[in-house]
Amino acid sequence: MPKLIDPIERKQLIAQATWKIMLEQGRESASVRKIAKEAGLSLGAMRYYFSTQEELMLYAEALVYERLTDAAASIFQEELPPLEKIINVLLTFLPTDSELETEAKVRLIFKVRAHHKQAAYNEQQDGALQAIKNIMSNLILLNMLKKDLNVPYETDRLIYLLDGMVLDAMVRPDQTSRERQQEMVIYHLNSICKEDINL
Repeated sequence: MPKLIDPIERKQLIAQATWKIMLEQGRESASVRKIAKEAGLSLGAMRYYFSTQEELMLYAEALVYERLTDAAASIFQEELPPLEKIINVLLTFLPTDSELETEAKVRLIFKVRAHHKQAAYNEQQDGALQAIKNIMSNLILLNMLKKDLNVPYETDRLIYLLDGMVLDAMVRPDQTSRERQQEMVIYHLNSICKEDINL
């Protein structure tokens, strides 16, 4: 009896093949033919799951955000001190020594892809941005932020820091470490919080 293939699992494998090509060969190289080869499928089988390349790209992008969002939500549910949760969430979106290293990098590629396609950047879909907004809300609820802090400005500054650190990890992997990333995150939090954080 032939083995039944889970269509959701197969679509996820195709998306992962797409990410791999985008990271190794560049976004422009992610053709349907190359993706099919990387996924071990024929072009006909690929069309069964995705009728167009754009449909595939939209799915691959949504899956990146879904996985990162789920990871952040899972950390927020853990029984940890609030600041430790916040730091762990931020580190989830950074690619060094992360279970979601590929997703962290590809998220940035998709963010740039929206610019190249002259499409609107979907803030609601971006798990990193939503997690940072959640972090800032938590810091407000915990009364940890410095007095008279410009929260919208600091929210943007934190996402800029995060995106910059992802980009730096991609272009200078030999100079990036988990310890350094954690130091940078804590240094930034100390610039906006009333009391110094020392982990």
